[in-house]
Amino acid sequence: MQAISIAERHPPANDCLSIPEVGERNDLRSFEGIPGERISIRVHSAQVGGRFSILESVAAPGCATPVHSHIEEEVFYIISGNATFRLGDETHEVSPGCRILIPAGTPHAWINRSGAELRMLAVFAPGGIEDLFPRIGGLPPDQVASLAAGYGTIVLGPPMPL
Repeated sequence: MQAISIAERHPPANDCLSIPEVGERNDLRSFEGIPGERISIRVHSAQVGGRFSILESVAAPGCATPVHSHIEEEVFYIISGNATFRLGDETHEVSPGCRILIPAGTPHAWINRSGAELRMLAVFAPGGIEDLFPRIGGLPPDQVASLAAGYGTIVLGPPMPL
């Protein structure tokens, strides 16, 4: 699969956001991401000229991403629950109210090692990667890695152990 560049995903828009908008929580559609995760796209990059996207993730205990990197900057904000984040070679325990800043290209992963649900927001800049997540639900890991590569994401290793 040929990789899609950021410019190809979202060409520059003249009027990135022309009118204010209010979206209600019940307007959201959720879908399966990795096993144990439900994702909702809170702001699609098409709404803001490709500048960013915001996703909400609800992860069950034991849910974990593989170690990966991507071409977007990423910011997580923990709403509820606890998680363990790997950022490069460092590991961090995070709780509600924490924010995690991840520069583009940084190897990272997260896992919910707690016995409770984890809820967090993820902001990607620029946007476009949000179109990957509805496509990965239920795929075997080798197919996820291949699909993700087309979005500028490289799977570098397995999830962190419980």
